[in-house]
Amino acid sequence: MTIAAPQRVLFIGGLGRSGSTLIERLLNEISQTWAVGETIHLWERGIRDRERCGCGHAFDECPQWSQVGLEAFGGWQNVDLERIIGLRWSVDRSRRLPQLYRAHRGRPWNADERDYLDHLRRVLLASATVAGSPTVLLESSKHLSTAALLSADPSLDVRVLHLVRDPRGVAYSWTKQIERPEALGELMPTYRPSRTALRWVSDNLGFRFLAGLGVPTLTMRYEDFLTDPEQGLRSILDFVEVPQPDAFGFLAGNRAHLVTPMHSIAGNPLRFGGDDLLLRMDDAWRTELDARSRRTVTFICRPALGHFGYRP
Repeated sequence: MTIAAPQRVLFIGGLGRSGSTLIERLLNEISQTWAVGETIHLWERGIRDRERCGCGHAFDECPQWSQVGLEAFGGWQNVDLERIIGLRWSVDRSRRLPQLYRAHRGRPWNADERDYLDHLRRVLLASATVAGSPTVLLESSKHLSTAALLSADPSLDVRVLHLVRDPRGVAYSWTKQIERPEALGELMPTYRPSRTALRWVSDNLGFRFLAGLGVPTLTMRYEDFLTDPEQGLRSILDFVEVPQPDAFGFLAGNRAHLVTPMHSIAGNPLRFGGDDLLLRMDDAWRTELDARSRRTVTFICRPALGHFGYRP
């Protein structure tokens, strides 16, 4: 009997507003990859709230996700939504990282963890089947706890792309009011720079710790990626062992022309953006983030700034 190889998954991790959606869109143009978006939000934003998929359709009207639901559960109506949302908020949390880390060292899973992970696994494996068995699924939940859960599942070959961006740029981005196009009238959450700075330190060092537990990890600075997007893509494809094309036809200098539909759940509004993207450094924080906030973020992040190659 032939045992199926684990499904390869590139988990795009890091603090939000670090460039994950842009890189996910570019990688989705590669024929051997397929983007599923942020599965951590599938249960609430997708099934319950019927928010729009990256393709533009409401979740329950998207043919791709309808097929995934049938393949995984015989239809989304068979998911005990109240229970799985409860598990998402009790199991997939940063405060449970010590327990999740111990699971990588042999701690048995409890019943709630097994049930929640089983649902995530079914969604990912069904997505691969419906998409025609791509070499790599792109999972962009970003959350450290989700990465810790998925990477402990033997049926998944999870590799983490750890994205890091200058914390002052991240902090400024989280202060901006941005409308959520998939939920008209709603704004994306905003956070104080001090809160963002604390998360920047804990999340980025947490991904380093996860790598130390043996999870294959490629750390990439967003600024470096934008300096040479083609080289950045080649590094990522090499990391996930995907044959590289001779040329990236969708790239032309600092512009990208995207033609592949992306059925991603949740994420930055960029996933609804136009097909032509300008790949440029966003340094607005240097002039728009007030001096006090810059000093606060720098002070909080100082112990880790040099670790990731940033100057105080």
